[in-house]
Amino acid sequence: FGVARGASGTDNLSHQITVGDIKIGAEIHKGAGTSTSWGLQYSGIDNLTVGFGQSNIDPSSTATSDSDTIGVKYAIGGITLGYQMTDVDKNATDENAIHFGASFAVNDDLTISYGRQTVELQGKAADEVNSGFSASYTMGSMSIGAYVNKTENQNGASNTNDEGKGIT
Repeated sequence: FGVARGASGTDNLSHQITVGDIKIGAEIHKGAGTSTSWGLQYSGIDNLTVGFGQSNIDPSSTATSDSDTIGVKYAIGGITLGYQMTDVDKNATDENAIHFGASFAVNDDLTISYGRQTVELQGKAADEVNSGFSASYTMGSMSIGAYVNKTENQNGASNTNDEGKGIT
């Protein structure tokens, strides 16, 4: 888990510490204003990880943004499930997103996964929806993967869709 749109730049000061089942991280960047971000992750329940993060990007400027994100991941056997909600508050262009994904390790060599993100963009006609399916097969030091991704209502504009397919 990470902090959505956290403090960024080349002169950051950051620190991370783990205390028992809790991992805490914080970051600060001093530029024209001061940007901060922090997050925590808890993994004290078998197979379950919960995380929360928050950031405040340059509160002294007109390009300020605040974001909060919370997510949960559960893994058992070869199955991993994840769900995350993110809220980004900007000047008149807020974004709220819900992300979920699932992966299944069929065996030691083959893994398949699916993910979907729905983003509500303030003032836009439609929600942007991103989805994708991927599979990978590994044998020794060789790996082959394939993916199919789709974006619907790109940047909130109705009927502006894009697709991508590939093999790596």
